Order: sequence, then C-alpha cells, then structure tokens
Amino acid sequence: MSTIANKKILPPLTFTEPHLFAGYGTHSTATQPPFEKLEVFGEKVASPSHLLNELEATAISGNDILSSVFYVSGLCTIQAGKLAPLCLLLVALVLYLFRGIYAETVTALPCNGGTYNILLNCTSKQFASLAACFAIIAYITTGVVSALTAIAYLKTILPWLPLETSTIFLLVIFFLLTNYGISESASVAKTIFVAHVFTLLFLCFFGVLFMLCHTDQLRENFDSPFPRVNVAGEHLDGTWLTAIFYGFSSAMLGVSGFETSSQFVEEQQPGVFEKTLKNMWTGVMLFNPLLSLISFSALPIDTIVKNKDTVLAGTAEVIGHWVKKKLHFPEHWEVGGALSLWVSVDAFIVLAGAVLTSFVGINGLIRRMAMDRCLPQVLLLKNPYTHTDSVILSLFLFLCVSQVVLLDCDVEALGGVYCYAFLSVMCIFAFGNMILKVKRPSLPRIHHVSWSSSLLGFVSVAVALMGSVLGKPQLLTYFLVYFICIGTLMVVMFNRVNILRVVLFILRELGAEESPSIFAAPTRSPHLASLSESTTLLSTPTPPSTPSRPSRRSSLLTLITRKISAVRDVPFVFFAKHDDLYVINKAVLYVMKNEQTSRLIVVHVGSKDGGEEGRNLMEHIRIIDLLYPKVKVSLLMVEGEFGAGMVGWLSKEMGVPLNAMFISCPDKDFKMKIQELRGMRIITY
Repeated sequence: MSTIANKKILPPLTFTEPHLFAGYGTHSTATQPPFEKLEVFGEKVASPSHLLNELEATAISGNDILSSVFYVSGLCTIQAGKLAPLCLLLVALVLYLFRGIYAETVTALPCNGGTYNILLNCTSKQFASLAACFAIIAYITTGVVSALTAIAYLKTILPWLPLETSTIFLLVIFFLLTNYGISESASVAKTIFVAHVFTLLFLCFFGVLFMLCHTDQLRENFDSPFPRVNVAGEHLDGTWLTAIFYGFSSAMLGVSGFETSSQFVEEQQPGVFEKTLKNMWTGVMLFNPLLSLISFSALPIDTIVKNKDTVLAGTAEVIGHWVKKKLHFPEHWEVGGALSLWVSVDAFIVLAGAVLTSFVGINGLIRRMAMDRCLPQVLLLKNPYTHTDSVILSLFLFLCVSQVVLLDCDVEALGGVYCYAFLSVMCIFAFGNMILKVKRPSLPRIHHVSWSSSLLGFVSVAVALMGSVLGKPQLLTYFLVYFICIGTLMVVMFNRVNILRVVLFILRELGAEESPSIFAAPTRSPHLASLSESTTLLSTPTPPSTPSRPSRRSSLLTLITRKISAVRDVPFVFFAKHDDLYVINKAVLYVMKNEQTSRLIVVHVGSKDGGEEGRNLMEHIRIIDLLYPKVKVSLLMVEGEFGAGMVGWLSKEMGVPLNAMFISCPDKDFKMKIQELRGMRIITY
C-alpha cells in the first residue's frame, strides 16, 4: 500500500465540483453476523411468504390470454375472411415455439419483469428500457381493449349503455379498486378462470354438434371471396396469400397475455411457471381456432365482420335456438337468448379481470423501472392512506382514457396499436433469448431450446409485425405518439446529469454567480486506508437527503450543483468473487455507462483478512479508484460465506436494495440458487 502511495501516480487533483471528482474510495472490513440473522435474511431473500400453485398461477395468466377469444375471431375474420381458423391455428403453432423460448429464458433468470428483466441482465440498461416502452404501451392497450370489449358484450344485455362513457367508467372503477388496495386475488382469479373455461367447453361441445349438423353455412362462407386488403394505404383485391399474411398478423392478438406469467414468476412455486406456459398454450390451441370455425357454421362472414366485438354472443344465440329445437324444449323457453346472455356475462367478467391484470401488471413494471431510476422517482410516492402507488395508477388511467378518446372506441384500431406493441415485445423477447445463449452461456437453466426454434419464433413474430404495419399504417401515428412520450421521459432520466451540466455551462456563460464555499476542493488523502470510522460502508441506512431550499443569496448554479450531487450520490454494489482486475474494471465501466452514480462498493465475501488474494484485491481496487475519478470505488471485505442470508444482511446494513447489487454471471458452482437473485443484476461474463 505505502509503496504505491509514494509513487504519486496522479498529480494533485483540482476538481471543485462533485460531478467531476467523486472523492477517494475507502476500505472497510466486517465480521460475519450471527447465524440467526443470516437465516432470517436468507428466508426473506429466498422466497415470499406465499407461493402460487399451478391453478392459481394459470388462472391469473389464463384470464388474460383466454379473454382474447371474445374479440380475436372477429378481428381476424376482417383480414383473413374464410381462412381465419387457419390463421388462428398457425398462431397457436408459433406460440408452441415461444413456450420453449420463455421456458429457457425465464428459468435461467427467474425474476419478475419479463422482457425488461432479461435484457437488463444481458444487455444495457438503456436497451432494456427501450423494450419496456413497448411493454408499457401493450399494457395500456390491453386494458383499453379488454374494457371496451367487456362493455360491448354488456351492451348485448343493456343496449342503452353509451360505449365510450361506460368504458371510461369501467376503467375508473378498477383504478379505484387497485388504488384502494384490492389487487389480484388467487381465489377470485381461480373462480373466474374455472367458470370461463367451463363456458368455453360448453360452447365448444354444442358448437361442434351444431357444426356437424349444419354444413350449409360453413360451405357458403368458404365459397366467399377473400377480403380486400390495405397494403400501405392502397386497397387491393385479396388472395389466399394476403389472407394468411394479414390474418396471421391480426390473429397474433389472440396470444395477448402469454407474457403475463413471466411478470410474477417469483411468486410461483418451483416448476409452476413451465406448467402455466403449457396450460395457456393448450387453451389457445383448442379454443381460438375451434370457436372461429364454429362461428363460421353459425353466422355469415358479413355478420361476423359487422359484429366483430360480440361474435361469440351471436354464435351462442344461434346454437341455443338449435339446441332448443333438437331437445324439444317448451316454446316459451328462450334458450338462445339465455345462452347468449351466459356468454355475454362470462365475457364481461373475464374481460374485466383482464383490465385488473393490466392495472396490477403495469404497476409492478413501472415501479421496478422507477426503482432502477429509469423513470422519475415521483412515481414511487405512495398514497399515505392506502399505501398504494396512486401516482402510477393515476398515470395509467390517464393514458388508457386518452386511447379511448383518441381512437374513438374502435376495437380494430386499438387492436392494431396493441399488435405493434405486443409483437415488438414478443420479437424482443426472442432476440433476448438468443442474446442469453451468446452472453450468458454458463448460466444454469432448466430448459434449453434450439437455435432454430429461437430464430423461427423471432422471424414468425417479425412477419406478423410487418403485416400489422403494412395493413394498418395509419395507426402507426398513434403508436409513435405514445412511444415518443414514454421514450422521451426515459431519455431525460438517463441524461439528466448531462442536461443539468449543460444548463450549468449556459448559466456560467451568461454570467450567473455561484455562492462560494459550497464545495471545497478535495484534499489528497491515502486511498483505501483502514477507516477509523469502520461503519462507513456498513451502517443503518438513512433516507437520501434532499437538497434544502436555497436562500435568496444562494445562486441557481449552487442549486443545480447540489442536484447533480444528489442524483449521483446513490451507492451500487458489485460482488467480486475473486481478485480479477479485468472483471472489476468491466463492472466499473458498466456502472459508468448504465448508472448515474458516483459510488461503487466492491464487496468480497471470504475469510477475515482475505489472505494474499485480499491484499491483491485492495491494491487493484486502489488502482481502479485512481483510474476513474468520477466514480468513488470502495472495497468492503466481509468475513463469512456468500449466500442469500449474507446478501440480505448486507442489503439492509448498507441501505442498498437488491436491484442495485451486481454480480458476475453464475455457473453451476454458484452458492445461491438462481431463484434467490430477486433483482440482483448480472453484468459481466
């Protein structure tokens, strides 16, 4: 230590602003806490108090994906005509590929967040946030389409309901419910799911019997011409190729919600996630193509297109009349109306459940991104009375209502916007799976999918996305408005320090004065010396200080400088398993590129003094600290064994959340289970 210090590697520093020089790092040691504490913290990190079983997890996801059966048949028929059932079958086959893609990717990184989480651990934080923009728009449109279709089915019972007002009212109701603290209940979700599946099975059973006895309407529909198509704004006569191409693109709306299970994978019992994927795929494979074919045997194509929002209600009414006649029910029994009423009520309930899923899902995603400082911290403010994320929920409600008004309750238009967002999410997820194979090959995973399956899944969704863009180019404007608004907010968040520095420069050029003696020039001090105050790195966390309101004498320059310091004075942790200068240097470069911080604490868990490796690690951290003056690189050596309990204890004692802790890519000898990462980020090979 002394030898290197006497060489004076760097000349005396003269930086006078905290964003130019972060200060010198420190070295601290800590003794392993009592075993009882580690056990308690290990249990908190390892798993939540209650884990969902297969039926509960499938119900939450299935209520979302199986609700699409009520509107996808009509939307697909508009584009594909008589080939709609085939297009829906092709989509189910593509979804089979994504079963493997999702299984491999999420079992490798079983943390909440879906696409955002995968890219966050395999690429840059900026790219992950870009993908999250698509996910946010998909959540918005899912909520709106579900609410709008729910009201459309309710109008078959109460035809006097105003569509737009009722849709907004339904969104407000679920905003109030979630804001009050009512979220997804597993028992309620199970009840809705079981009732919904029973309704679909009942309709399919009698629908197949009806179809076998009534082939005239089916043949008439199959003799109809292919629908005209919109190719980049030009209307052309349809062919079987255009029907499959555009129909397949529209039919992809029928798998909306397939990504839902990956958003709450941490709350599921081991092995349940893969079963939810299988169950959702089975439902899509069975119900979507079959119910579309049944509707073709009951209704003319023109009627299906005209009543695209309530196709199944009309189909159920026709089948009900046939059942009444075949079973010789009394004449005054309105079997057709009763069956249509049953389907409409079921549609309203399960679609309303999908609206609730949207509110709950977007709340978790935005909160995670706000905690990662991708979005403004004001979104983390909680309602003091209900302790819910009222700011997030209010913003989501506003965006949903704006879509209802801007697109004038047009389900087809909303479906187009949703396709842009959802297909982009699916496409990026397949891309993330391929990146995972390349950049995290040593990461343990339960399932493996071939490169051909990943590529085929990616190309299939890309083709569907192209069909949506060519078939509905006018909707690209609405999509871009939401994407630009959300993306701009994230760009500002990622560059707020640079923006403040530009403002600082401009004000100085204009002659603004700064209050003196606010930030003194740092004095040179030994690096990584043993601290007299050994609790510097391990101490009870205190809330981040907010810059006090400047007095009239304080200049605007001082206020901006304080703001820059407050933004950057947030610590991050990197766990170094060995004394590997190359890996630690990569970790520092990653933090400088992806995080707006001036503090990085390298933590090494091992023997008390670390031995020869510990001494070398101290020397290397000192060198790293000298190389990067904008980041204060400190070293904390902890006696003990690395594991979930140690991570939980360090998180509490240092005041650093798990999502601000980084590790190298685990291998088969990793001390923790992959499920215990709980937001810890993988940033190096």
